[in-house]
Amino acid sequence: MTRLVGSELFKLRTTRTFYGVVAGALALVGVIAVGAAAAGTFGPGDRPGGDLLPIASLAQTFALVLGILAVSTEFRHGTITPSLLAVPSRERLIGAKLVAHVLTGLVLGLAAYAMCAAIVSVLLSVRGIDLGVSGSDVTKIIVGGTLAAALYAALGVGLGALVRNQVGAVVGALGWVFIVEPLIAVIPGISDAVQKYGLNGAGNALSATGFVQGSDAVLGQVAGGFLLLAYAAIFVVAGTLVMRRRDVSA
Repeated sequence: MTRLVGSELFKLRTTRTFYGVVAGALALVGVIAVGAAAAGTFGPGDRPGGDLLPIASLAQTFALVLGILAVSTEFRHGTITPSLLAVPSRERLIGAKLVAHVLTGLVLGLAAYAMCAAIVSVLLSVRGIDLGVSGSDVTKIIVGGTLAAALYAALGVGLGALVRNQVGAVVGALGWVFIVEPLIAVIPGISDAVQKYGLNGAGNALSATGFVQGSDAVLGQVAGGFLLLAYAAIFVVAGTLVMRRRDVSA
């Protein structure tokens, strides 16, 4: 299994798409963090750190896309057949992709949050503005956000195995995250449940976004983490089951 994971990591390191996605994630987080920290207006009762550090959560979406590409790219370019000839066990192949992309999600998430924290801290300090949050709060955001990126990558691997059409899987995932779920969340009667138990709600809770853990608005950080883990597990299991029965030559 170690060799399979190493092989998947090698595939990542030798594709331009991987570097493009990672560079895009870090660039977007960096640009927004610089602009918000340099030009944002904060009052005496505000907590700038709590408002700006969650900018790094954008990396979670990029981790989701990387996870989707892990499997869907194999189908798109027809490399799934030689991959399965080398590794006949489809469960092992998905498992190797899962481990490799969870590790990648951890690194991407940590890099994004560490960079965002550094930018925000320096620029606010130059402006004479206090972060307004404690070191333990910053740690919660960085650790939670990093784990969320890893789980989003895992969910992406499952989704990519479930929906092998690359464009459909990516567009569907991004559409759900940025359009469908937010629209559902404004429907009276179910808005609170969607905000608390939806995919975005679970990610926000684990990432400690808004410092509202334990309130009625979102789940606590630990509960949100377990819910996001459950979402990822459901998609990975479903994707693996579909892969076992799918004709890869079709």
